[in-house]
Formats: sequence, C-alpha cells, structure tokens
Amino acid sequence: MKLKKLIFLATLTIFIGLGACNKFNDQLNSLLNNPSTPNPSAASVDLYLNNLQLSFASFYQQASDLSDGLVRQELMYGPLYYNAFAPTSYDGIWNTAYTSIFLTANTMVPLAEQKGEYEHAAIARILKAYTMVTMVDLFGNIPYSQADLGTLNTNPVVDSGAAVYDSAVVLLDTAIAELGVASSATPANDEFYGGNAANWATLAKTLQLKIYVQTRLVDNTVAAKITNLINAGDLITSSAQDFQFGYSKHNAAPDSRAEHYVNNYGTTNGAGDYIGNYFMWCLYQEKPIVDPRIRYYVYRQIDDATDYSDPRVSNQTTLQFALACFYRAYPVNYPATPNPTDIGYTSTPYCIVGQGYWGRDHGNNEGIGPDGALRSTWGVYPAGGAFDNDQNVQCGPTTTSSTESGAGGNGILPIWLSSYTYFLEAEAALTLATPGDPQALLLQGVNASFNKVANFATTIGYTIPTTDTTKTITPTNQQNYVNTVQSIYQNATGTDAQLNVIMKEYYLAAWGNGLEAYNNYRRTGKPNNMQPAVTPDPGLFLRSFFYPDGYVNFNKNAVQKNILPTTYFPVFWDNNPSNFVY
Repeated sequence: MKLKKLIFLATLTIFIGLGACNKFNDQLNSLLNNPSTPNPSAASVDLYLNNLQLSFASFYQQASDLSDGLVRQELMYGPLYYNAFAPTSYDGIWNTAYTSIFLTANTMVPLAEQKGEYEHAAIARILKAYTMVTMVDLFGNIPYSQADLGTLNTNPVVDSGAAVYDSAVVLLDTAIAELGVASSATPANDEFYGGNAANWATLAKTLQLKIYVQTRLVDNTVAAKITNLINAGDLITSSAQDFQFGYSKHNAAPDSRAEHYVNNYGTTNGAGDYIGNYFMWCLYQEKPIVDPRIRYYVYRQIDDATDYSDPRVSNQTTLQFALACFYRAYPVNYPATPNPTDIGYTSTPYCIVGQGYWGRDHGNNEGIGPDGALRSTWGVYPAGGAFDNDQNVQCGPTTTSSTESGAGGNGILPIWLSSYTYFLEAEAALTLATPGDPQALLLQGVNASFNKVANFATTIGYTIPTTDTTKTITPTNQQNYVNTVQSIYQNATGTDAQLNVIMKEYYLAAWGNGLEAYNNYRRTGKPNNMQPAVTPDPGLFLRSFFYPDGYVNFNKNAVQKNILPTTYFPVFWDNNPSNFVY
C-alpha cells in the first residue's frame, strides 16, 4: 500500500508539474505574441482581400504598360524588338504576381473557408486565376505547381503554359461553385464589384470565354465549350458588369489618381508619355469619317504643329529639335510613297498625324526633344484627363484654366469590358461557327464601346466643356460610325478580311488595355496594317517577354530565353509562323 501510495503521489506530482508548466507556457506565449505582427489566422479576411485587389490592379496596369508599346497604342522606343525591353523591366510585375497576389491568395483562401466567408475565397481564386493566365500570356512557361512551396523548394521549375491555363480553369470552376454557397459575410472591401457575388461569377465565366478563344488555334475542343458559355448567357455584356479598377482625384498619401494622368498632368512639363502615331491615325484618318471617340481618348496640347505664332513652336528651328522626323525622308520600309506635302498619309502615318495629333512612330528611339508642351496625351477616357475642346493649352497642375486638368485623374483601368466580350464572341462565331452572327456581334461591340466612352464623364462627375455636337459623341455620329464599320465588314471578302475588321474595332475599343490588344495581335495578326518600325530591320516581333533578372539570377533551375533578334518565343497558344506579326 505504501508503495502504491508513493507511486500515486509521484504520478500526481508529475501531472501537477506538467499542468503548471503548460499554464506557464500559455502565459509566456501570450506575452510573446506581438500584437503588431498577429498570426495569420487572427487576421481579417477583408484586409487580405483589400491587399489582393490592390495588388492585382497594380499587376494588371504593369501588364498593360509592358504591352501597349508593342501594339502601337503608345511608343516602343526600340529601335530593335529584342533590346526594347531589358530583363530588369520585368522584376516588378513578376514580384507582384508571386510575392503579393499568389502568396496572399494562398494564405487567404483556407482562412476564408474556415470562417465560412466563401465569397472572399472565390474572389481570391478568380484573381489568382486571372494573374496566372496573364503571366502565361506575358512570359510563356512559368513556375506554378512548385511556386508556393516556400523553403521546401526555393528553385521551382516551370510548368507549361498550357498546364497553367488548365489549372486556372479549374480554379475558376471552383470559384463559381463557391459563389453559389451561402457565405457568412459579404466583402467589406471589394474594390471591383462592391460585394456582388453574381458579378464575380459572371467575370469567372467570361474569363473562361477569354481562355477558350485565346486557345482556339491549339485546342479543337474549345468550340463546344464556348458554345456552352454563350448559351448559358452569364457573360459580361453590360457596362454595369465591367471589370475595371477605379481611381480618384486624391493626389497625396497615397496618390490614387490614374497612372497615365499622373505621368502627363502631374508636372509643369506637360505630357510625359508618347501616344503611338498609328493609334491616333486609326482614329483620325484611316476611315472616311473621324472616330467620335478621339476627343475623349486623346487630348491635344496644340492643334497645329506648324503654327509658328504659337510660342511653344515659335519657329522652324524649334520645331526641328522638337520633331526631328519632320525633316527626314519617309522610311524606305513603309508601305507606300506619300505625297511629301502631306502630313497625314492614307497608307500609314509618319512623324505626325495632323491637326496637332503629335505622337511618335513605332520604334523611334530618338532622344526626348523639347516637346512636353506639344505632344498629345491621354484624355478624359480612361485616364481621367481632359476632354479635347480645342483648348490649345498645355496640360498640367499650374495652368489657370480648369479644363486642362480635366477630371483630376478620376479614371479607370479597363481590365475587361462588355465590348471585349462581344468582339471575342464575334471572332469565335466567324472562325469556329459558335452561336451568333459575327457582324451583329461586331456592331454590338462597337456600340458598347461608344456607350461606355460617351457616358464615362457623367459616371465620374466630370462635365464635358462643350455642347458642340461636332466634337462629342451623339446618337447620330455614333450611328454613322457604326454604319461605316458595317459597310467595311460587308465589303470585306473572306474570313480573314472580316476578322481584320473585328480586330481593328476591338483594338480601338481597348484603349487603355495594351495586354488584350497584344494578345489579339499575336493570335490573329490583326490589325493587319500596323505601322512598321522606323528601323528597316527591327528583328522578330516579341511574341513573349524575357524572364526577369531576379528570377534568372536567383533560381538555379531558371533558364533565360535567348536574347537575340532572331528569336521570338511564342506562348503555347500562338502557333503562328515567326514572321506572322511585325
């Protein structure tokens, strides 16, 4: 008995000691828990979502900025494709994708699901899938399946672009299903759709449409998938569903104005960007009528480049420094010999479009001349700049007129608009015989774009500074433009020519979204009259970008693409020949 009692007492002492130790450890852990760096499980899913959405907007803006010069929306300095972009140019977007979007989404999803906040989890999956698809579109094969293993694998290998696309479709399917489950909370910080789960589901299905059309050259099963999506009818076909990121006029701590507004209206030096001459020419001179969107898209600081009475031009010598190409011969590789007395040309623009539409030609790598107060810049749509009412006034914050500062940067980043959906459906109907009439869908896309632009000022609280119907979009001139496009389409002979009309109108509607124009150009080769580079032999067009320096230098499994003008590295869905685009 005494021995058993001793054993019992000893055992009791051990248990008491263990309990005391556990209690002490609990107290110690509570003291060591830094409230400034809380455990992820204690974090607000709304704050995760806010960070994720802001990171995605930044990521997509970078993707558009990298692409828009290649498709002549803005200037690509060049002069050669392979040296127009350095691998260091991509470190920012790569890091945003992997260390912000993917990491945040991967951390947030299980936490959201644990709390029953399924809408939050679904949004994270959609934004992750959109980022995955975009990274493939930019770089081709990328790390994915091993990219989120942390210290378990610090040198992930790449997955094929096709495999990443397939994974994105699965993520979207999961997100759509999850959006159909009752959620314990609605997102409080949804910067895109204000917590509207139905709109997020519509976006997910529309992104699948984009994926299927984008892969139509390499996947003969997509026609049936596209047909199912169209027949289901839940796609972005209304401006109320447009997937866009909105900016504001707030200019400090943080500056939340649209990027292209800050670059062009944010200093006293005038415009900082060069808009591509080809893009402005398409709006101003290519068709029999001027595109009524042009004054919303583009703000001219000067309406006549040869007006020597204007002190910003003053004389021919000043113009020669500001616009050196004005005194050079027409490039030998351009498609036609122009009339040397003309400034604008019917075949392709060179140097300046006319009437003050002052940009730069594709691949022009001349130094920056004294033209900050002369070059054309972003207008009210989508950058929240100024409407062009022939003010003939330099843009910037210190001028006396209120019009040149425009909408104060209260613009948008147009990521996916209803017009894009119609154009993709038109392409699919024409090339894959999916539901719908290609011509009707084309015209629906044009009207959707016009309506978006015409109503944009009202939606952001900006007053167009004129009632002159020759300058603004009206029902009459919109219909005249639509009739012109219809006539061009009806006169186009064959599928290829008709596809060119669809892609040209998509190109013009995608102002502010260089990525979609870049994707379309690589997939279709349209528009087929892109302005050539000013250099006769700029090398092969970049069909994907080089890998970032940071990734190549710090991942032993990374292999940089061959940086030579004779290589072009198409992404998996682009099986076109090497000289398909230029």
